[in-house]
Amino acid sequence: MKKIALYLFVLCTLYSCGERVDHSIKYDGGDTINIVLLEEMNLNATSESDDPIIYFSDNEMVVTVSQSGIIYGKNIGEANITISNPNDQVVVKVIVSLFEEPTLNFGISTEEIINIYGQPNHTVSDGDTTAYIYGSGNSWYSYAVWEMDFFFVDNQYIESDLYIRSDVEPRLNEFLDNKYYYQGNDTINNNLYHIYLNEENPEDATVLLGKINNVGQYNDICVFYIPFEFDGKTDYKGIIRKRFDRLGNL
Repeated sequence: MKKIALYLFVLCTLYSCGERVDHSIKYDGGDTINIVLLEEMNLNATSESDDPIIYFSDNEMVVTVSQSGIIYGKNIGEANITISNPNDQVVVKVIVSLFEEPTLNFGISTEEIINIYGQPNHTVSDGDTTAYIYGSGNSWYSYAVWEMDFFFVDNQYIESDLYIRSDVEPRLNEFLDNKYYYQGNDTINNNLYHIYLNEENPEDATVLLGKINNVGQYNDICVFYIPFEFDGKTDYKGIIRKRFDRLGNL
């Protein structure tokens, strides 16, 4: 009888006389998170144990995190968020951008754009060209961008336009200068365009960006993205003029 009691005691000691508790942190997000300026996101980390989960940002000038796991993009840049309890630790890299850029996979269909961005708020068509409009109205698409448009001809994506708050222009200029290659400016149809390419060497570039100030009734900044193919000369003015012809009356 004593042997049986001793055996039961050993089993209780080994298995804590009950179900073992998993102290690990459950986090289903990726190792890297991309958010835009002033965006909030819940990390949704959990644990089966009663150990408190602690959140820490190594760069609170860029990303803050609450003790309920909500990150906040305070400035443009990067920060590492540590999610920990006494027994486990997860580190997540958070990248804060000024805004989310449109997909540059030109040629895809309207259905593929909807798969990425959901149903547009508005659809406009002049017969040859169709525009899917996201944001607009009184609801801002994000802090910096209040409208994102996608244009299609024959159900093929040919261009994106972003309408950006004029008060973020210094940050926008820094964003464009850090990511793209400035080609100078030109006046077209009485509008001053600042022109960028996505590669330093025009022969390697596939995307042209144009930046226009004082657009529309709100004096917005418009940044448009169009396909670019080098033809032996850098006739940016001619490419942009073709843009007007493509978009018709939209």
